[in-house]
Amino acid sequence: MFYSSIFWLAFNFGIHIVMVNLVIGLAVLIPLLKYLGMKRGDQLTVSMARRLMKYYAATYGIAGVFGTAFTVFLFSYYPFATLVIGTVAIVPFAIAIAMVALNFFSLITYWYGWDRWSPRTHNLIGFLMAASAVLIPFGFRGVFAFLNEPVGLYFTQSGPSLNVAEAYSNPTFWPLYLSSVVGALTATMIAIMAGFAIAYLRHPDSEKAYFEAALRKFFIPSLVGLLLMVPLMFAYLMSLTGVPYKFNNIMVGFGVTIGGDAAYNFTWIFALHLALAALQFIALLYIAYAAFRGNLLSRHVAFWSVIGGAAALGTIEAGEMLNAFSQFPRFIASLNATQAASFPKPWDALIATYNNLTNYNTLAAASFGQFFTSFMMAIMIVVIIVFIYIVFFKGSSK
Repeated sequence: MFYSSIFWLAFNFGIHIVMVNLVIGLAVLIPLLKYLGMKRGDQLTVSMARRLMKYYAATYGIAGVFGTAFTVFLFSYYPFATLVIGTVAIVPFAIAIAMVALNFFSLITYWYGWDRWSPRTHNLIGFLMAASAVLIPFGFRGVFAFLNEPVGLYFTQSGPSLNVAEAYSNPTFWPLYLSSVVGALTATMIAIMAGFAIAYLRHPDSEKAYFEAALRKFFIPSLVGLLLMVPLMFAYLMSLTGVPYKFNNIMVGFGVTIGGDAAYNFTWIFALHLALAALQFIALLYIAYAAFRGNLLSRHVAFWSVIGGAAALGTIEAGEMLNAFSQFPRFIASLNATQAASFPKPWDALIATYNNLTNYNTLAAASFGQFFTSFMMAIMIVVIIVFIYIVFFKGSSK
């Protein structure tokens, strides 16, 4: 059965999370490139960092638009569940929101201070920009880990509450957080190579130096990042053995389940995730082969760089969709009706009812609301596409 609530949440979250991964990666790589370029007197690297800064700001804006849309849909379709989870997990949410705010203001300050302030001051702001970006998922992945298994949840007379120290000892948190940070950095480096590859294909003479620099700077780190993602991804999957409902929905297609059958089969998303990761390795291996043959700068290398970048972003998308859909229709994956019945009244009945994504606000799903929502979302998407074209293509240097 089609659920409009699930469609809109998945659509907006899917775009938002890909952009957020790029935001995290660019927030770390831009100040690093600028610092190393200044230290070594490498003006090309400094110029590359400055160009990426424009794309970082644009990416941040797109991430913010779809993140806001996702939040609006979440509150519209699931007001009670969102209120309860938001209240209980207020500390992880607060950490994430504070880091988002710090990242936003450091982005503005870093851009404004370029060539205006001393290198030391500018580097300090760049450090804050990078650190805040890396800590954004520290907050949000704390919430995601809680939604895997509500470690630290307890009840008082006033209602549910959260022991934050226990919550961050959740077995699924650290594998999820570390894989998120490494994955964001790796995907961004591959995407940067892809971006300069597109520029090289459009304007080979003027973009040749940038494309070559991107390949030489990011090829080895991105390959290392991909290799690190293999054990990190496996570690997160193994941590989900403590959440059989979610684990089974991921692995049932491979004939692996724990303590019973799966409710759904989302193995195909996992297979897609693995295939896209393999495609990244193939793209990087081709680049290495071309470099070994002394033919690093060619249209074939640029083409495979673009393929690798698209696969990197697709891998993020598939991984996030797998992580979300594998606990459908539950908000909290490990929480079944029997466990909910052990909670004090009236929370036992409330949580049993609202820990279900199929119990959405029907008013939000009314026909007129869906028509108006679809119409406005279509306008927003067109505007975003035009914005991307102007910033990333029409506005690019030639």
